[in-house]
Amino acid sequence: MKRTTSHACGSTLILALWALVLISAVLFAWVKLVDQGIESSRVANRGLEARALAHSGLAVASHGGVNRNSPHLHAAFGQDRSYHVTMESEGSRLNLNYMLAGADPARIQFLKRYLAQRGMTLQQREVFIDCLLDWTSPAKGVRRLNSVPEGPDYQLPHRPLQSLDEIPLIHGSQPLVSRPHWKDDFTLFSSGPFDLEGVSAQTLALVPGIGDQRAQQFVKTREERELSGVNKDGYPFKNRAEALSFLGFTEQQFSQMSGFLGFRDPVLRVRSVGESGKVIRQVEVIMRRVEGAKAQVLKWSEE
Repeated sequence: MKRTTSHACGSTLILALWALVLISAVLFAWVKLVDQGIESSRVANRGLEARALAHSGLAVASHGGVNRNSPHLHAAFGQDRSYHVTMESEGSRLNLNYMLAGADPARIQFLKRYLAQRGMTLQQREVFIDCLLDWTSPAKGVRRLNSVPEGPDYQLPHRPLQSLDEIPLIHGSQPLVSRPHWKDDFTLFSSGPFDLEGVSAQTLALVPGIGDQRAQQFVKTREERELSGVNKDGYPFKNRAEALSFLGFTEQQFSQMSGFLGFRDPVLRVRSVGESGKVIRQVEVIMRRVEGAKAQVLKWSEE
């Protein structure tokens, strides 16, 4: 009888221990779940805060009195909260719709030189440009020498490009779109001509009558003046006339190439990065700023 009682007590003790182990496991799992929930909430709150900071930077950049060297484009709040904004003239990029409009021979030749500079062969350029022109031409039923005919799998919209994402759909585009970051070269949003306050020396050199040496010297001067803050408004040149004087052109000479060059394009590409702890959120906006008016957003994307 005693053995039976001892056996029963031992079994009860083992069951109690197993129950305790199970309860502990459930408790630990619950604690871990709660901890994960708290961490998820913390990260979510950080994400919202980082996004709000990025939007704050964007609001600052949309103000007409702010330029790309303004100290207001960078701000920190405590040790782990901040926003950082960069501004770039959209006129520093090649506007494809502008270059293709009306199939102007001078602009088409410029576009071919531009593509040659980016490594496309003569034959590749001829095919791609003719296919681009057919794609954007309003005339239907007309095919250029180096393009391909329409078919069930290749339909031409006969309108200007609406997105750079259309480029890979165009016959002959592969040599271009296979390059990493190829979209960084192009835009559909600028005013058209290249902005003297943003265009690279490499691109400026392709404009008829400028060349490598003049382009490099001009951009070097522009960067030095911008960094030195020679003008109170933060821009490298007071006005177009001053920019032209450093380029070595008169207003009359400039008017002859106004199809290629402009000054202080009102369209800007703004990137605002908000940070909260280790959480980062980025907003990129293409906007048109006009003095005395609210900035017009042309494109918005967030990461």
